[in-house]
Amino acid sequence: MPPVKSQGQLETAIASGRFVITAEITPPVSCSPDELLAKATPLKGLADAVNVTDGAGARAHLGAMAAATILHQNGIEPVLQLTCRDRNRLALQSDLLGAAALGIHNLLVLRGDDPSAGDQPDAKPVFDLDSGALIETAVRIRDRGTLPSGRKVTGKADFFVGAADMPIDPPPD
Repeated sequence: MPPVKSQGQLETAIASGRFVITAEITPPVSCSPDELLAKATPLKGLADAVNVTDGAGARAHLGAMAAATILHQNGIEPVLQLTCRDRNRLALQSDLLGAAALGIHNLLVLRGDDPSAGDQPDAKPVFDLDSGALIETAVRIRDRGTLPSGRKVTGKADFFVGAADMPIDPPPD
């Protein structure tokens, strides 16, 4: 296995070769961290990391970045899910910089559910980048310290980047 790039517990656990467990939670429709922590705290010590969904089911929830930060502040290793559905490339790059600044190492990059599947089907999808391009952007920031425009990024982005695939799911039109 390649050397560990992040300082995160998840990458370190995977690199050790031991069996690793992650769990996924959907942040609540709430302005309070209490409900989120009520879901996540029982997973502490059971799961190596907790995935925080980003607008799961194309519905509004507490933002994934805020939820991941709350977990991180409470000693729970978060995996920040970033979807391409709601943000253009500038917003996604800003979110990557924000995650690094907040000490969030683990990223799960996803396309995102189509808004027509959610409770506000008239919402407009963005999809400026696909998940592959977002992965390339995160890796570029981590490995080269630059944005796709070539602008230099100061500080270190210790990302552990992942993706998901559904090989039985037909591709979108």
